[in-house]
Amino acid sequence: MLNIGAMAKYLPSAGGYFTYVSRALGVQAGWMTGWLFDLAYLLIVPLQLLVLGPVMDSFMNTTFHVSLGTSGWAIWAMVFALTYFGIKVSADVGVVLGVIEIAVFVLISIWLIATAGGANTFSVFTPTYSQQPGLGGWQGVIFGMIFVFLAFAGFESSAPLAEEAHNPRSTVPRAIVLAAIAIGIFYVFCSYAGVVGWGVTKLSSYISDPNPWDTLAKRVWGPFNIIVVLVILNSALANANAGVNAASRVLYAMGRIRTLPAQLGRVNSFGSPDIAIILTMIIAVIATLVPGLIYGASTAFALIGTIIVIPIVLVYIATCLSVPFFYRREHASEYNVFRHLILPIIPIIVLLFVLYFSFVPLPSAPLNLALPICAIWLVAGIVIVAILSRTAPTMLAQSSKVYVEGE
Repeated sequence: MLNIGAMAKYLPSAGGYFTYVSRALGVQAGWMTGWLFDLAYLLIVPLQLLVLGPVMDSFMNTTFHVSLGTSGWAIWAMVFALTYFGIKVSADVGVVLGVIEIAVFVLISIWLIATAGGANTFSVFTPTYSQQPGLGGWQGVIFGMIFVFLAFAGFESSAPLAEEAHNPRSTVPRAIVLAAIAIGIFYVFCSYAGVVGWGVTKLSSYISDPNPWDTLAKRVWGPFNIIVVLVILNSALANANAGVNAASRVLYAMGRIRTLPAQLGRVNSFGSPDIAIILTMIIAVIATLVPGLIYGASTAFALIGTIIVIPIVLVYIATCLSVPFFYRREHASEYNVFRHLILPIIPIIVLLFVLYFSFVPLPSAPLNLALPICAIWLVAGIVIVAILSRTAPTMLAQSSKVYVEGE
């Protein structure tokens, strides 16, 4: 988060990582970063819809005896409307939805911890209860970290909104750092509550439960568990909203300099990149329906989640690697060995370690498809950037340009 904030301080751009890496490591590396980011955030929406559709359909069936279908067409329409009509509407709704989610989950977490009584224990912060014994139990922890990155991804989604923010050089870095700290504390607190509330000796059944937080809510709130179901729907809607905003802005930035089709660089009367948003939603529909129909919602969710993590980790690594080069070259007077060299190296090592042990050995099918799918996307990006380097080097060179006041 500190490394991303350090880059956002001087490079407030809709391109986000695309611009950061372009400026520090070269436009080819930057374009590839934007390409990888697009894969991750284009799949954020179907990831959320694979939760929203079935949960919403189950909720409507149980409560109102009305079936919406598990594909979640109503949710797609809501996400499109929120993002199409301007960032002000989208951001305001996102804040309201986020506050509701956090408030309810903090409340039920306090309730679960209080009712757990003697089951509360700090041993849950060790690999004692790991379901995978490799590496002294840490194999399970490392494997689980891939899903932690999946849950945590998005704390930096304010970066691509820099051109639509007030005072982006100060507000965007602050938003990134505060979001990371706040969501980190929130996740640790709620995760602890969920584990002790469920029972540390019964965690194997937690995995098999299709909606474990609903089950926990029924235990402590009885019929008021409906509140948690609504908040889960609320959460997925908010995440899908943020995912469309982030993905469409990077597509817009790449279309604006014509390294992707120029139509993606168009904005509507509300100031939103409408073609990029429409493309994002079309991809979301396809990426939700196809794996959902083939594997079922739960398995499709796990597959898409695994795919998302790989490019996100690579993008984070590229951004951390950019910090020392950028500050050494463009802001030498501020360059600090600890802040701009050692601090970026630490997460690079951690991320590489996690990535390796998450896929060695390979997970079972169909999750083992994640690596080849990402490899195909990566190779396609390399081919495209090679062609751009030969046929449109001037356009590619604009990857490092910042489009804010006076620049």
